[in-house]
Amino acid sequence: MQNVRELLERRALEYPEKVYLIHGNEETSFQKLNEVTNRIANAIKEMGVKKGDFVSLLVKNCPSFIFIWFAILKLGAIMVPINPRLTVREISYILNHAQPKVVFVGDQSCRLIPELKSKYKQCTNWVFVGEEKPNGTISFADLYRMPAQLEPVSILPNDVAVCLYTSGTTGPPKGVLLSHKSYLLTANSFVHTVKIESSDRLLTANPLFHVNAQFYSVMGTLVAGATFILIERFSASRMWDLIRHYKANKVVMLLAITNILFNRPARSNDADNPAEVVIAGGAPRGHYRDFEKRFGVKLQTIYSLTESPMGIMSPSNSISIDGGIGVPMLRPQSRVENKIKIVDDHDRDVPRGVEGEIIIQNPAVMKGYFKEPSATAEALRGGWLHTGDQGKQDQNGYFYFLGRMKDIIRKKGENISATEVEAVINSHKDVRESAVIGISTLDGAGEEELKAYVVFSRDIQEYDWNRLIQFCMEHLAEFKIPRYWQAIDELPKNAMNRIMKQRLKKEGEDPQKGTF
Repeated sequence: MQNVRELLERRALEYPEKVYLIHGNEETSFQKLNEVTNRIANAIKEMGVKKGDFVSLLVKNCPSFIFIWFAILKLGAIMVPINPRLTVREISYILNHAQPKVVFVGDQSCRLIPELKSKYKQCTNWVFVGEEKPNGTISFADLYRMPAQLEPVSILPNDVAVCLYTSGTTGPPKGVLLSHKSYLLTANSFVHTVKIESSDRLLTANPLFHVNAQFYSVMGTLVAGATFILIERFSASRMWDLIRHYKANKVVMLLAITNILFNRPARSNDADNPAEVVIAGGAPRGHYRDFEKRFGVKLQTIYSLTESPMGIMSPSNSISIDGGIGVPMLRPQSRVENKIKIVDDHDRDVPRGVEGEIIIQNPAVMKGYFKEPSATAEALRGGWLHTGDQGKQDQNGYFYFLGRMKDIIRKKGENISATEVEAVINSHKDVRESAVIGISTLDGAGEEELKAYVVFSRDIQEYDWNRLIQFCMEHLAEFKIPRYWQAIDELPKNAMNRIMKQRLKKEGEDPQKGTF
């Protein structure tokens, strides 16, 4: 198969009546999925979208997201999903950078439409995915009236399929360009590594705008001909009940979710569930076996990036190593190589057991950053993706993630640019400068909370932190707001006048010490 359209059309022929997608009480067969996406594709085409054009989605987890996504790809166009939790400032930056011809907006973002339209005036096609459409928008329901037959489009494996915006180490987010080949190879590798069969029922509450849900859950089940169960949002109190209700035998979670579930009070029926495998970034460090025993599952860890969704996983036929991330994901075809190694600052291989940077080379790696040739060249130098992550490999070939070399903070599955948060804090009239760092959570599982060190203007004696926090909430998504705040007279700097964040980030120091 050359592209996602061919895959979907083939599954509709092979399993026409089989249920592919379940959301609440709504079920969608492979055949219906193919038909609905053809209708939406014809509607988008009538709006002027052609191969290579960008189309944006600002939509929560729901079947419509998947329908729109596949419709875009069937035209050879490029999907640009946007996190609905972002602010108008953040969303409008992405829209103006990507320049989509059509923007789909869900009901949860309805109130943002007037302001978004004023900040991104190049688009005349705003489609509302909800019940009562606002003025100046197109009703999504009307798109279903288009013909169910779609004209063929020449789509090559290396054609770009999606542009995923991810926080960069400096400045605004970068658009990561990934191809149809990347979708297909990664999904095949995931299916091989996890051993997904057509009879399986895979469930996730991970957000569809994220690389994880797209490449593993949605595309993985499509490749395997399995059933995909989509949960709108994660609920710690209902997660295992939902798994039981839908009879899901495979579950994909974010690392933050495994931590939350494990830290909930134990129940006598925790292990009484149909799940056989949980795929996640890990479990609370030191408690891998405890997690597996308590919930009666096998835990398969996964490490990947938006820039390389085909990364590292623990094998299905061996025990996950506590603190380890696994081995290179299985290659779906003999000619496909997934190379991963550890190098020093000069890109030289280091011996096993020695720490260095994790670098990756495989055909699923991004094509580059949209409109960012210099950043692309730096990230892909020497033909390898430089992850900016610190790691090591043991004598048995098992990889370990040790931390981030970049100024990126990982919180509940989101990459947060410290530079972006600092820029907002520094723009407040009462702030002279600031430094934002990641503080490891108490469970030591690799997740972080944000802490901001703030140097106020010299005439500020006492400060009401709530004013600054409220200011940040007007310009940043809620998950980017630091949890801890501390006033400081001066930030430590080196001879080049650069902030020495490692000095702020003292090992083992209580993050709440001296904080608001």
